[in-house]
Amino acid sequence: MKIKDMKKITGKIEGKKAKTYAKKFELSTNKKILLVSIATSIFFLIIGILSNDRAVLGNSIILSAFAIAGPIFFFKYMKTKEIKEMEEKFPFFLRDVIEALRSGSPLHTAVTMVSKYEYGKLSPEIKKMASQISWGMSFDRVIDQFAERVKVSKRLTVVSKIIKEAYLSGGDIISTFETVADNMTVLDDYEKERRSLLSQYIILMYIINFLFIGIVVGINRLMVPIFKVEAVGQLEMIGLQNPCTFCSQFSCVFCDILQGISTIFNLGDIRVLENMGSYYTSLFFLMAIIESIFCGLVAGEISEGSAIAGIKHSIIMVIITFGSFFILVNFGIMGV
Repeated sequence: MKIKDMKKITGKIEGKKAKTYAKKFELSTNKKILLVSIATSIFFLIIGILSNDRAVLGNSIILSAFAIAGPIFFFKYMKTKEIKEMEEKFPFFLRDVIEALRSGSPLHTAVTMVSKYEYGKLSPEIKKMASQISWGMSFDRVIDQFAERVKVSKRLTVVSKIIKEAYLSGGDIISTFETVADNMTVLDDYEKERRSLLSQYIILMYIINFLFIGIVVGINRLMVPIFKVEAVGQLEMIGLQNPCTFCSQFSCVFCDILQGISTIFNLGDIRVLENMGSYYTSLFFLMAIIESIFCGLVAGEISEGSAIAGIKHSIIMVIITFGSFFILVNFGIMGV
C-alpha cells in the first residue's frame, strides 16, 4: 500500500472520529433556546439592578421570569404533544408489523420492513429500532431502549413490556400484537370521547376567567370612592394601609413587581398612600394573571389528562386578561 493511500485512510478515520466527538458535544435546538432564554433573563435582571429604579427592577423581574418559564413550559407542552401523537400512531405500526409477520418474515425483519413507512413523530423511533437491529442488537434490548426513550408515556412503556414478554416467551406473537393494537385503539377512542364530553367544562374555565375579571372590576369600582379620599389621615382612620410604604426584604421584591405592573398601565407610584388605588389595581391584575394561568392548567387536565397540555389555554387566558385590563384601565373603568 502506498503512503498516499495510507494517509487518505488515516485522514478519513480521523475525520469520522472528529465528527463523532462533534456530535457528542453538539447542543440540541432546545438547549440552545434554553441557554438564550437564561442569558436574556440575566440581561433583564442586570438592567433592573443597574437602573436603581424600583419600577424598572420590577419590570425586569417579570420579564426575566417569563424569559425562563416560557421556553421551559413550551418544550414540555411540545413533548407532551409529541408523546400523544406517538401513542396514536403506535397501533398502526403494530398492525403493519402483524401483516409482515403473516407474510412469513421474522419479527426483527418485520420491524426493519415497516420502518420505511410514515408514522409521524413515531417514525424516528421506529427507524432507530431498525438501525439497532441491523447492527446485530437483540430485539429485547432494542425494545428496552425504546421503552427508556419514551418512558414519559406510561401507555407506551407498558406496551413495550408486553411486546418484550411475548417475544421472549415465544408464544403467538401475532395474536398478542393484535390484542395490544386493538386495546390501544379502544383507549384512543375513549380519550377522544372523553374530550368531547368534557369540552363544555373547558368553556366553563373560560367563563370563570371572565367572571373573575368582572369581580375584580366590581371590587375596584366599589373601592374607588374610598381611594379618592384626599386626606392621608382619613385613609389611616378607616383602617386602609399600603404595605408597600414600609416593605422590607422579600416583600420589597413583591412591591417591585407591583410597581412594574403599575408602570405598564401608567397608574403611578404605588408606594404613595394617596395612590393606594394604584396598589390595589396592580394587585388585582397580578391575581387575575395567576388565576388565568391555573384555570388554563385545569382546562388541560380536564381535556387531555395533563396539566402541561393546558399551557395553550393558559397563554390564551393570560392574553385575554392582559387585553381586558389594558382596555378597562384606558377607559377609566379600572384604576383611580
